[in-house]
Amino acid sequence: MLMNTLIVRRSRAAWSVLIIAALLVLSACSGAQESATPSAPAASAAHATLPQSSPLAKRAEAANGMVAAAHPLAAQAGVDMLQQDGNAIDAAVATAFVLNVVEPMMAGIGGGGSMTIWRDDARAAEYVDFYASAGADPDYNLEQIPDSVRSRERLVAVPGAVAGLLSAHERYGTLPRATVMQPAIRAAREGFPVHTLLARVIAGYEERLTYDEAAASIFYPDGEPLQAGDLLVQPALARTLQRIARDGRRGFYQGPVAQKAVETLQAGGSPLTLDDFRNYQARWRRPLCGQYKDYTVLAATPPLDGVEVLQTLELLEPYDLTAMGLPAEHPDALSRVVDAIRIARTDRAQWVGDPDDTGVPAVGLSSPEYADERRALIGQATVPDSMTAGDPWDEERQVQLTPTCRRLGAYAPTTLPKPDTATTVDDEDPEESETTHLSVIDAEGNAVSLTYTMGLYFGSAVYSDGAFYNSAALNFDDDVVANQRAPYRTPRSTTTPTILLDGDAVRLVVGSPGSGRIPPAIVHMILYTLDYGLDPATAIALPRVYPFTTEPTVRIEDGIKADALARLRERGYELEMYPPHDPYFGGVHMILVNEDGTKVGAADPRRNGVAIGY
Repeated sequence: MLMNTLIVRRSRAAWSVLIIAALLVLSACSGAQESATPSAPAASAAHATLPQSSPLAKRAEAANGMVAAAHPLAAQAGVDMLQQDGNAIDAAVATAFVLNVVEPMMAGIGGGGSMTIWRDDARAAEYVDFYASAGADPDYNLEQIPDSVRSRERLVAVPGAVAGLLSAHERYGTLPRATVMQPAIRAAREGFPVHTLLARVIAGYEERLTYDEAAASIFYPDGEPLQAGDLLVQPALARTLQRIARDGRRGFYQGPVAQKAVETLQAGGSPLTLDDFRNYQARWRRPLCGQYKDYTVLAATPPLDGVEVLQTLELLEPYDLTAMGLPAEHPDALSRVVDAIRIARTDRAQWVGDPDDTGVPAVGLSSPEYADERRALIGQATVPDSMTAGDPWDEERQVQLTPTCRRLGAYAPTTLPKPDTATTVDDEDPEESETTHLSVIDAEGNAVSLTYTMGLYFGSAVYSDGAFYNSAALNFDDDVVANQRAPYRTPRSTTTPTILLDGDAVRLVVGSPGSGRIPPAIVHMILYTLDYGLDPATAIALPRVYPFTTEPTVRIEDGIKADALARLRERGYELEMYPPHDPYFGGVHMILVNEDGTKVGAADPRRNGVAIGY
């Protein structure tokens, strides 16, 4: 057994008591009014298929700040920052670093992501993309190598998490870096009880976790996987986080951590170099901006997937969905939502790529004018077997941003030429439910929506100095012109941290993990909370849908009424049914701000998350 194996096994009963006690302490410290019985507005109660007394609800109310994240230790770390007079950026960064420790299969310093920020005092929207990117050599030969013989090391792109989190904190945080990172360092050094989801993933991914001897000693001590309730201590990760807290980005992208990572990667055939690590920079952009009814939508820019959310909402804008009824109950509403999602997914698959390297018509795709063209495909008596992408380039060259988006200096139309097109292909659709999301709002109205990923569970399984490294190089697709490999290019991703404003105030902070199901999950939440007026905990537990683009298949969570499903079948859709609250459909964490300023946080019953406020 290696020296860094520090696993303390306890009886399941003892750890159950400790876990329950910890959750009770977190609840008491938060000062939030938490309830498993959210109340929906009377006008919408008739539409709600989920009983308002549902024990599935993971909900909190608070007057000041709120954090919704995938683990109570992470959410509490964010609330602690707020209570120490930190702002939403401090809280988001602290929460994200703790998620590195407690959700190593989803997030980590070897991964990447992005965040959408609202700075209320400046009435300004910000966006930073820190997704993992190719180095100087984008490994052009990788896709010609059979999966069976690819080295894990060659799946790794230059990780962006440390650069992005620290860059955001340096620009807009108020607390010292050491303070913000201390909860993560403590959780790695002292350990935490393994939760049920982590235990299940550890048991299911033995090959990835035993590929590296050091990782195996942590997650498979004595050759057996950690069980729920075991204490997971990660001393090597604690040392790396401590180095980052002390030295900033140099502690990760230069010096011994970077040197060891590059040596490990190159030993497996990766072309990444120390210069690639040293030169990585987070990409600050203005968020993609659109209007949905009375709300301003701030979403992720290409190559991430805010455009799919905005286009879906634009396609649905003219319909009075609330008069039809909930999509989970009424055939007309369900058909429109499924069709709109399918159209937007098709266009995204054709056109979205790295906007620094190729022309991406994101503004045209999300414009009302383009939606007017594409809306003719909604509600057809017989759906096409395969959708064909449209051409938004006229709109991209002519469309005007809304006055609010112009005032915010939002993401502008591309000045790059229209790329050659290729046959539209469906998005990669892995069954894994990787990635994590957190939502934060502080007492002053500043907000952060942050989505964070390793790619596959535990990324590529490459492990160095306590951290797993991503599998983002798999996200390139040489069959799609906009997403082909190139030096320093960022592959596209379906992640899209999103904020909605009502006037100049935050109304909704939302995002989700779940690969291709992420944009549809966000659309569902916007519709249910803002159109139907449902409480966030009710909205988050309703069933979701996910249509494919190159075949007439819709994956559906159980819970939708039979006549609504029958309408889809009549139109030619083939339905694949999933159990209720299946993690395949994401893990939304969101915060709704009521008109009186009360923050209502909700965590998805499909995952282990929690909302904590004060």
